[in-house]
Amino acid sequence: MKTIIIFLPLAACIALQELPAQWTLQNSSTATSITDVVMLDSSTAIAVGRNGSIFRTTNSGITWVDVAAPLSYIKPWNAVSFFDTANGIVVGDDGVVMTSANGGKNWMWHQIPAGRKCFSVLQTGQYSYFVGSDSGWVFHSVDTGNTWISEKISAWPIRSLFRWRGAAIDGAPIYYALTPYSILIRSTTIPPFIWSEKILPQFQGLGSEGFSAEFCNGGGSGFIVGVQGDLRADPTILRKKMSDTAWSTISTGILRDGELLGVSAPSANTIYVCGSGGMIFKSTTGGDTWADISEPTTQTLHAIYFYNEKRGFVVGDSGKIFFTMNGGGITSVEEGGEIVPTKFELYQNYPNPFNPTTVISYQLSVTSYVSLKVYDLLGRDVATLVDELKSAGKYFVQWKSFSLSSGIYFYRLQAGNYSDVKKLMIIQ
Repeated sequence: MKTIIIFLPLAACIALQELPAQWTLQNSSTATSITDVVMLDSSTAIAVGRNGSIFRTTNSGITWVDVAAPLSYIKPWNAVSFFDTANGIVVGDDGVVMTSANGGKNWMWHQIPAGRKCFSVLQTGQYSYFVGSDSGWVFHSVDTGNTWISEKISAWPIRSLFRWRGAAIDGAPIYYALTPYSILIRSTTIPPFIWSEKILPQFQGLGSEGFSAEFCNGGGSGFIVGVQGDLRADPTILRKKMSDTAWSTISTGILRDGELLGVSAPSANTIYVCGSGGMIFKSTTGGDTWADISEPTTQTLHAIYFYNEKRGFVVGDSGKIFFTMNGGGITSVEEGGEIVPTKFELYQNYPNPFNPTTVISYQLSVTSYVSLKVYDLLGRDVATLVDELKSAGKYFVQWKSFSLSSGIYFYRLQAGNYSDVKKLMIIQ
């Protein structure tokens, strides 16, 4: 049997418990789902959750304060939008709406007609908002939510409200709404300013649907994220350049199954997407090529927001909030149209401790024969996770430890001349 070193110096043992430096896991003080996040400046952010919390940070997430805690009316929140650093709105179940005029420090209660479940929101001015509901209704207010105009624009839920983020065309803004199966555009130059709906053929198959959309900041392409489920749960990104007449599917190179749920485009070249199973992907080529910058987590990530090309948050289930100040820490180069890592690396598994499922991720800079095994404290081989030739790239292995007892184990990656060992803990 091959021997491995399992007694490490104290400093090494401490290092083994750290998460990869590109993303920082933050303490949100909740174990329920966080559904949306927005940044007001480079260090101030607002995140909303299904437990009724409205979290606010002014120090890039080092500390979060639940500013909804003192309020008498607390509902599960689904979306947040800010027009500037002062004026914002959050929406949730039962038609509940709250607005802020001081950067999220304080909030005022409002009510959408008919008490519909509100999925999406877009603040378009200091006093004006669009709110999308679960039954195809859009509600529009121009007086800070005191009165609302109701419009039935689709038969499907309004999952995302977004706008063209470049220079105004014909002197007027352009607004969009996304349903699971269609895209709508609102005329703002010719009365009566109605919504026009077009079916998205990419999301008509069984298990296919769209979830979120955004145009690039400053002008550029628009992106829709979702899943195509005809043969498998295929993470899908649609793109529409200004010269295009329709939205088209782009090749992402994503080999994992799952749904893409959130998108953020801080510039015309840099776009981020997130989704189920901890997926985070980044493009620095306007959507032409994509790099995997996922945080090793099994949790679904619902929303992502970048203030600029480097600083951003991603939020998801079980109260997960991750922050990056370096664009997710890409260490890769482009080779023949493909983005590949520039170094070998084995990441700390997440979650850790765990029961019974965890994710181990690693990356290869060149094609290598890979061995990834788990050992107990006596150095016995208890699980072989990978034993095959792998191309250069980033990989994730989901491991379920049903047959093993609680305790400390070690996992070892051998790839060519590269070798690394990390510690994990099972709690049954």
